[in-house]
Amino acid sequence: MSDTPSPLLWEEARDENAREDVYRFRYEQYFSQKEYLPGTEHDARRVWLPHDEASRHFLVRAGDGRLAAVGTATPADEPSLLDEWRDIFELDRLKELLPQTVIVSRVIVAREARHTSLFGQMCLRLAVLLLEEGYRYAVHYCAPAMTPMYERLGYRLYGRGKTMRSGAFRLPMILVPDDEAYLKRVRSPFRRIERPDEEKRRGAERALRVCPELATLPLCAMTAPSRERRLVELCPPLRLAAPGLRRAALRGSIFPMRAGDSLAAQGVDEGSFLVLSGLMSAGSRLCGPGDAIHSGNEAVRAERDSLLLSAPLDPGDR
Repeated sequence: MSDTPSPLLWEEARDENAREDVYRFRYEQYFSQKEYLPGTEHDARRVWLPHDEASRHFLVRAGDGRLAAVGTATPADEPSLLDEWRDIFELDRLKELLPQTVIVSRVIVAREARHTSLFGQMCLRLAVLLLEEGYRYAVHYCAPAMTPMYERLGYRLYGRGKTMRSGAFRLPMILVPDDEAYLKRVRSPFRRIERPDEEKRRGAERALRVCPELATLPLCAMTAPSRERRLVELCPPLRLAAPGLRRAALRGSIFPMRAGDSLAAQGVDEGSFLVLSGLMSAGSRLCGPGDAIHSGNEAVRAERDSLLLSAPLDPGDR
């Protein structure tokens, strides 16, 4: 498909039947074919967690009434959040920001619309709606392969990725709409949100104080020459890499892993990655700087503290 389904109708799930539609859609369109994650009820064919009762759920329907996408928003200070989510989002660290922070989660689109702009539109509309209602920050966690897309929307990595009990490795990201200079730099649609300049300045400064790593620009916020220099500094073998690999790397996102972290279990396809520094194992193979890793067939693990790049690599790239 080259474009999103049309017409599309946006609505909030305000009654129990509509909420059940959300929970079943999550399972049918994503979780039934993925590794076990908290809240997956295979017998009931639904995905539900206790904090869903305190969350707002949104749906996008096609003109014939079929669901095309769903998404959920949960206050970050909600007491019923799983301890695992508290850990992934480092909520103790974000304590100062929590009353003004919303968690945007489980944005899922129908299989037939996955290569359209619907996913990005859903993320944007969900966050904009809540930010307009008074929230100042939005967080979510995602698979490493999704970070380049989210960074282009304006989200940034904070904290470090963690291996969930299910075995999935996930990274926390935050959106700071008050950081107008940064949003303009990446041409994020969120830069259009209006707010008094003094409020924006205070909101951006508060986020930077709590998460100082936000001062480090991701690749998408750099010019192409700066991106290339940065990657070669981190991974000198890229100087001699094939042109296709270099081009793919420029579209990627850098993230750290600690020794012992698992990126993917055997049989779990989490995407393609390039080792920038450190040492990774893919099954019985050890991978160092300049090596490409393609998850799915082998377990992938960090043998040393490492920097990886999530990028659209061709399976033949080395």
